[in-house]
Parts: sequence; C-alpha cells; structure tokens
Amino acid sequence: MELRHLRYFVQVAKDLHFARAAARLGISQPPLSQQIRQLEDELGVRLLDRTSRRVTLTYAGTMFLEAARRTLVEADTAAAVARRAARGELGELRVGFNASAPFIPQVAAAIHTYRLRYPDVQLALSEIAGPAQVAAILADALDVGFLRSAAPPALPPELTASRILRERLVVAARPDHPLAGRRGLRLADAAAYPLVVYASDRSGGFTEELFALMRAAGAEPRVAQTVREVSTLLGLVAAGVGITVVAESLCALQSAGLVYTALADESAVSAMWLVHAAASPPAAAHFAAIVTAGAA
Repeated sequence: MELRHLRYFVQVAKDLHFARAAARLGISQPPLSQQIRQLEDELGVRLLDRTSRRVTLTYAGTMFLEAARRTLVEADTAAAVARRAARGELGELRVGFNASAPFIPQVAAAIHTYRLRYPDVQLALSEIAGPAQVAAILADALDVGFLRSAAPPALPPELTASRILRERLVVAARPDHPLAGRRGLRLADAAAYPLVVYASDRSGGFTEELFALMRAAGAEPRVAQTVREVSTLLGLVAAGVGITVVAESLCALQSAGLVYTALADESAVSAMWLVHAAASPPAAAHFAAIVTAGAA
C-alpha cells in the first residue's frame, strides 16, 4: 500500500464518481480504477460498491476513509516537518559560551534575533570553558560556541572561527584602591598588586594569556585568589582581596564597590570568537549568519 492509493481512494470517496475523481487527480479513469482495485485486493476488503449508475462506500470503505484521511494528514505533516528541519526552522540549537559572552551586546542581540526569527528551534545554552567547547563541538555535543582568545584560536580543520569583537582589557578595583581611575594604567602596574583570577580550568585560556602579557611587560603576576565564577571574581575584588583584569564587556556589571580602568598597553586586548563546524547544520548556519551580521 502506498500513499497514492490512499489519495486516490479518498478522492473517489469524495466524488463518488470515477471519471470526476480521475479528472481532479489528473489521471485517466482506467488507471484510477485499477489502483483502487489493487488497494482492495491488498486489503482483502471491498471498499466501494460500483454499479453502472453510481458508486457508494461499503461499511468497511466508510471506516477506512476516516483512517485514510488521518494517515494522509499525518504524512503531510511529517513531510512539512522534514522540510522545515532541513531549512533549519525546527529542532534544537546547542550554544556554548564563556562567562563574559552574555554581556557582549552583539551576542545578546544575536540570541534575541534568533529566537524571534526561528521560534520553533529550541535554544540550549550552556556555560562551558573555551577548550571544552571545541571538544564538545567535535563530539557533536554542541553546535556553536563563543570563546575568548586574543589571537585566532587553534582549531582542527573541520572547525572554523569568526571574530565578532575585539576589546580592551580593564582593571577592576575598589574605588579606594591606588589604581582605581589611574590614567595611563599599564599591565606592569596591575601586576604589582595581588590578583583575583579565574581558575585555569574555568578561564578558557584567558588567565594564561593575561599572565603572559604581564610577563612580557616585565612583571610577574601575584595571585591572591583563584575563583570559578564571575560573581565571585568581582565580589572578592569589591571586598578588597585583590584587583582583577577583565574584558571591557564585563564593565556592564556595574557596582558601587568597583571601578573599571582601561589598560593603556597596546597589547592589552582580547577578542571573542564564534566557533562552529565548517559544514554546519542549517540551524547553526542561520545562527552564525545572524552573529556575524551583527558583528559587522
């Protein structure tokens, strides 16, 4: 039994006339009669009573008609679902991001735009450190990721990265700290004070990059405390445990207990990258297009 048999039968049942049904279906009457007969033979049931003057449904034909209609509706629905999924309009999009990504206006705007444009795609958002995002995309556990790196991230050939933002590094300190608001503040100045930094397994490489910048500036960083959450990072700075260096986008986290001061070093910059498979599924490709358009 094929779907065309059901469509043919439903049309004949609607018209109760083989010639009219054949005309509506765009076929000639003999093949239509043959297809209906094949359907009855396969079922072992007579669906239509035919006389020279009229066609009527048998009791079995009446019951089968309702089931055939439901089957055709479900088949059409399934076909529509497949087409929408192929266009990236259905399903799930798994997005990984680091702690600072949600505070970047382009990222927040892209997520909002995507939700409006593709409301039937479920967004699954996960906070994951940078290198772990790469591994997750390779393992098909994530579709796209946002990771921070001053230089283009080293990726396997099946992944690609697009820079969506380049920003200054800033020092966060208590308002009464000697570095708060200082003009011409440099990395070497910051390294002279105790630092609160992300733990290495949470920083996605940011802490290591910061230490490398300070050492290149001729200073050895002094770590007072390592943390795992951005709220803890800034909370301890506000408590006077130390200062910290963050990307400028985190200045959106305003607090009476913090002052943000930009670093003057030319090298004191960071960047955010969108990473995804070079051959992305449609939903991921749509999201990447929205992010990169917003960044442009």
